[in-house]
Order: sequence, then C-alpha cells, then structure tokens
Amino acid sequence: MNRRDALNRVAILMGGAVSAPTLMALLEGCTPAETGSKPFVLSDSQRDIVAQIADIIIPATDTPGAKEAGVGPFIETMIKDCYSDAQGAHFAKGLDEVSAKAKEMGGEFLSLSQEQQIEIVKAMEEAASTEKKEKEAKEVDTETGKEKEGSAADEPVTPFFNLMKELTLFGYFTSEIGATQELDYVPIPGRFDGCIPLKEGQKAYALS
Repeated sequence: MNRRDALNRVAILMGGAVSAPTLMALLEGCTPAETGSKPFVLSDSQRDIVAQIADIIIPATDTPGAKEAGVGPFIETMIKDCYSDAQGAHFAKGLDEVSAKAKEMGGEFLSLSQEQQIEIVKAMEEAASTEKKEKEAKEVDTETGKEKEGSAADEPVTPFFNLMKELTLFGYFTSEIGATQELDYVPIPGRFDGCIPLKEGQKAYALS
C-alpha cells in the first residue's frame, strides 16, 4: 500500500477528518527514530491498556475485535516509527492519565469492570474534545479569524483518545481480520462497474 492509499483509507474510516500528525506521518513516511533520540517504547502494562482500549472501541461481536486483530502492537509500531517524539510523549501522558483515573476508581485499569473501563474511555474522549477546542481557541483570533502569531506549536500533537481512535480504526480495517471478516473483501477485482446496487445490510467493500 502506498502512502496516499493509506491516507485515503484513514480519511474514509474517520469520516474525512484526519489529524495533522497522521497526515504528516503517512505523507512523509515511517522511519525508525534517529540515533540519539529516546525511542518510543511502552511498558507491558501500557501495551495491555492500549490493546484493551482498542478492543473497547472495536469489540468482538460476530466478528473478532481489535485485540484479536493485533491492533495494540500496530499502534505502538506506528507511533514509534511514524510520529514525532512530541506526539509519542503526549500519547504516553494520556496512558498515564488513564492509569490515574483507574486508581481513583480503586484499581488498575485492567482490573476494573468493563463498565468502569468504558467510563474512563468516555472521559478521555470528552477530554480530547475539550483539548481540541481549547487549542483551536488559542490558535485563532476570534475577531479577525486569523491564526495568532506564535500560537501554533512547531510539532502539533493529537489528543490521546483521538489518536487512539484513528490508529485503532486504521489498524483494524487494514488487518486481515478487519478486511476479510468485517468488510467485503475482493482480492482480485474483475471489470470496472461504475454503479453497483448495494443490498440492505451489505458490508462496505475493503479498499485494496
């Protein structure tokens, strides 16, 4: 898959909205961290939290969920190889906040009930929305509508939950499980048909 195909796929999965760091990661390409920079590495407990949150976003139903599709390792690899150090640090901070909220509820995130875990994920979603609005308010002059000088960060970062959702959708629907079991996968397309009637309840076609 080339970069533009990957970008188009993420945009479709996100309903057309893709964060700036994801745009840069896919257009500029993925390369390992430069020598001397601190590599992005998650602890075992953080990996488990990422996998569990991804599985909350896309749970197993009549098809496997995000965890079974290997979305957790995919997210770690993407952030390590395709995103800035600033984005990686921001993501790790988000995981720390998840752990802090879990302790407020009386335990580690993975030891909580599913209802409690979902409550934390929803809180992170709300926090991401607030963070995005506050950032937009700081960067744009409400009177002129122009970007304020010096207000934009040199390395823009995406709120923790937003990046989790982007990479969960991207990882799942480009995995073998997501493409072949959740979508209608056509491995060898035939002739081009410009207009194909879709039956009610038919799966969307996987992009290849």
